[in-house]
Amino acid sequence: MNKGVIVGIDIGSTKICAVAGIMDQVGKVKILDMVEEPTQRGRVSNGTVVNLEFTARDIDRILTKLSDKADINIQNVIVNISGEYVEGRSHQNFLTRNDSRTTIRKEEIEKLAVDIRKSFRPTAGNVIIHTFPQEFIIDRALVPENPIGRFGVTLGGNFFLISTPNDPHIALQQTIESVGVKIQDNKRFVPLKIVHTLFSPLADAMSVLSEIDKKLGVAVVNIGGDTTEVAIFHESGLRHISVIPFAGRSITNDLVKAFQILPDHAEKLKLIMGDVPPNEVGKNDIIKIPGVEGLPDKEIVAKNVSIIIEERLKEIAAMAMAEIMHSGYEGQLISGVVLTGGTANIRMIKDVFDQVTNGMNIRVGNTIRNIGESAISNIVDPKYATVMGLVLSGFLPLDERVPQEVIWGNIPESQMSNGSNGFETRNVGRTKEVEPTQYEEPASGGLFGWLKRQVQATKNDFGDDKGYT
Repeated sequence: MNKGVIVGIDIGSTKICAVAGIMDQVGKVKILDMVEEPTQRGRVSNGTVVNLEFTARDIDRILTKLSDKADINIQNVIVNISGEYVEGRSHQNFLTRNDSRTTIRKEEIEKLAVDIRKSFRPTAGNVIIHTFPQEFIIDRALVPENPIGRFGVTLGGNFFLISTPNDPHIALQQTIESVGVKIQDNKRFVPLKIVHTLFSPLADAMSVLSEIDKKLGVAVVNIGGDTTEVAIFHESGLRHISVIPFAGRSITNDLVKAFQILPDHAEKLKLIMGDVPPNEVGKNDIIKIPGVEGLPDKEIVAKNVSIIIEERLKEIAAMAMAEIMHSGYEGQLISGVVLTGGTANIRMIKDVFDQVTNGMNIRVGNTIRNIGESAISNIVDPKYATVMGLVLSGFLPLDERVPQEVIWGNIPESQMSNGSNGFETRNVGRTKEVEPTQYEEPASGGLFGWLKRQVQATKNDFGDDKGYT
C-alpha cells in the first residue's frame, strides 16, 4: 500500500460508502475507486450506529471490495460522525505573555487552544470531538487571521467546540476497530485504525466550499436519510451547527402513509416526481403502482405525489432557515446556502429553498473542490460530498490557523511538558451557547424534541453584546 492512500467511510442511514484517494504530483487528490452499498434496516438510525456487529460486517465487506478494486491495502480510515445530539458552542480564553517584546509563536497558539479545550465543559455525558478557531484576540483587538508574528501582551481566542454523546461515539469506534485491516496475505486479525472522525457537514464543507465562501458567510445544509445537518460559517470561522431530525426518509414515509404503498415503491415515486413541481403536473396524470400479494395495481394521482414532496421539502427548508435565524447570521450569509446529501438531487429543492429563505443564494453542492483525476465519473453527486470531504480531510487542513492535531483533540508535542513555555493562562471561562444543549430526557426525539431544544437554547441566550455568559 502506498503510504499516501487515504480511505474515507461515510456511514449513513441510507448508504455506506467508502472511497480511496491519494495526493497527485500537482497537489490535487486523485480518487482511486469507490464502493457503495445500501444501509440495511436496523444498522444505522438518525446517523448513529445501533447494531455494531452487522454494521461491522457490512463495512468489512465494502472495504474488501474496495481493496480488491483499487488494488490497495487498507489499514487506516477516516469516518464521519453524526447524530441528533451532536452539539456545538463557542468558548473564549486568554493567556498573558511574559515577554511582549517578542512576537507570538506557534507554541502559544497551541497552548491557547489546548487550554480552551481543557476549560470547556460540554453537556454531561458528551465528549469533545472538534476544536475550531473562530478569531483571535490580541490586547482586546479581534484578529481573524493567524496571529503568529504579531506583538501583544495578552493572547486570547474564540473557539467553536463540537461534542457528541460518548456512548454512540464509542460504538462507532468499536464498530470500525472490529473490522480487520485489508492487507494482502495477512494471516492474523489486525484492527482498523481510525485516523480521525469528522462531523458530516464539516466534511461536506471540505468538498463544496471555498475559503471565500467561508469568509463571506455560508450555510451547508446536508439533507440525508434520517437527519438534516446544518453548519454555518462566517468570517472564515465555524459559527453554528445543528441536527434536525427530518430528512429524505420523512418524504418517503409521507408517501407510504398517504397512499398505503410499500417503502420501495414510495422511494421510486419520490425520485420520479421530485423532479416535477406540482404546477407542471397534469390534473389527470395517473401513476400505476404494481399490486403485491395478488392485490390489484393501485392508481395514484401524480399531482398529489408532487404536492406531498413539495410540502415536506418546505418544512425541512423552514427548519433549516430557523437555524440560520437562531444562529444570529440571518442576512449576513452572502454566499447563501449550499445543499448536499442525496435529497439535494430532487430537482424542485432549489426552488423550494429559494422561496422559504426569501431569496438567499441557493446552490446544490455538486462541485467537488481539490479533486484531480478520478476513476469515478459521478463523484460530483451531492450525496457523495461527505465521503469526498472525509478523503480530502486526510490531505488538506480544515483550518490553517492552528495545528490540525488541535482540531482533532490531540495534544501537540510542544504541550506535552508541564512547563509554562513563557506564558501564563488566564482562564476567563466564558462560553457562548450556540447550539441547544442535549435535553436530559432521552425520549425527547423527533420534531417535539427538536423544538424543545430550540426553546431551551433561547432561554440560555441572555443577549449581552457579545453573547457570552
